[in-house]
Amino acid sequence: MTEKAQTVHDAGHAGTQSSDHGWQGAVEEWRSNWRVGIAAFMAIGLSHDAYQALSSLFVLPLQEAFGWSRGQIAFAHYSSLVVAFAAPFVGRAVDRFGARRIMLGGMTLSILIYLGLASMNGSLALFYMLSVLAGVIGLSASGLTCSRVVSQYFVRSRGISLAIARSGLALASAALPTVLFAIIARFGWRAGYATEALLVLAIALPAVWFWIGSSRTPTAAEQQRPDPDLPTWLQLLRERRVWLLCVGAGLGYAPATAIMTQLQPLLISKGIEAEAAAALVGMAGIASFVGALITGSLVDRFWAPGIAFLFACGSAAGTCLLVWQGALDGPMAGLTILLIGLGLGAEIDVVAYMVARYFGIRSFSTIYGMTVFFIAFASAVGASMLGAAFDRNGNYDAALLVIAASFMAAGCVYLMMGRYPRHED
Repeated sequence: MTEKAQTVHDAGHAGTQSSDHGWQGAVEEWRSNWRVGIAAFMAIGLSHDAYQALSSLFVLPLQEAFGWSRGQIAFAHYSSLVVAFAAPFVGRAVDRFGARRIMLGGMTLSILIYLGLASMNGSLALFYMLSVLAGVIGLSASGLTCSRVVSQYFVRSRGISLAIARSGLALASAALPTVLFAIIARFGWRAGYATEALLVLAIALPAVWFWIGSSRTPTAAEQQRPDPDLPTWLQLLRERRVWLLCVGAGLGYAPATAIMTQLQPLLISKGIEAEAAAALVGMAGIASFVGALITGSLVDRFWAPGIAFLFACGSAAGTCLLVWQGALDGPMAGLTILLIGLGLGAEIDVVAYMVARYFGIRSFSTIYGMTVFFIAFASAVGASMLGAAFDRNGNYDAALLVIAASFMAAGCVYLMMGRYPRHED
């Protein structure tokens, strides 16, 4: 399917959704392109994005090993600022040269970076440098590339297919914390970083090598070809909806990411035992997985910004519960994690879907990279704010109130996106 054919196809669905959408459409397209979907699933779930979801498990071991404060460790998340500036340009490269070669090169470098983290000797400067490199190189196997590939191969069921593929991160967030916690507890934090490298080397990298670009569907193969005739930066920056989507993504995704980077110590500060807190980190991954699937199914049928608003309200409510409860018991902790996790899963899916639906595929990674700019910038501020808030006040409450307000603001910005456009290019 050519770009012209695809955008006309999308336009035909601007008002009401076809009956081919949803689970039935997903089954039909996944029969032809399941290898691509699974490769994207594994790349997202086992690459740098997974480390972001698991990084809170390294906070206490690094603090004990090197005497670093939580604020110093959290400062590494300012690497997101460098990621923020790099993302639009990496996205432009993906749109121009294709996703596969970017993914393979970046994932190979990510393996080396994890091994570098496992070899640290206590130098904060080295830790910060490796964190910057991990973030920038990690763009190669993030939604910047994987969501573009899925959006190219899955058109009729794009929302649910994005959710299925991108739920790799949610499932990794659910399954890996307990495993990684046990590895770190028994063998040390160095083994934890080495495990991250092994997962990429043994599973994610081969999946991308063999399956991305291997679809037997001719129309999908045609879509995979990069388009050299891209809109200019100035043309994209003049689009009001580009700015709205970028701001909404930053305000909505970054707070959830910030909470995940400090989630285990945050729960411990609320009276939860360390092992139970690690299990709740996994529960957040399960909730994120469920949220992605629910959202993916809904956006194929209903207006995506409205769905995003509802889930943003839930995340704000869950964050407020963390503040209003001085000490969490089991059921209340589960409820708060459920609400935040559902919102994180929704955010994962809905931003990628709206990029494809409002702007088409031709400049998908460029525009998605612009949203990553805002997400990464806000994530750096949010994650460091959480760590610094604990160092200053002995708790996370003030920062959590700001995060709740950010969730609500994101939902309101999404509502300003308006009706789906009819693409003519």
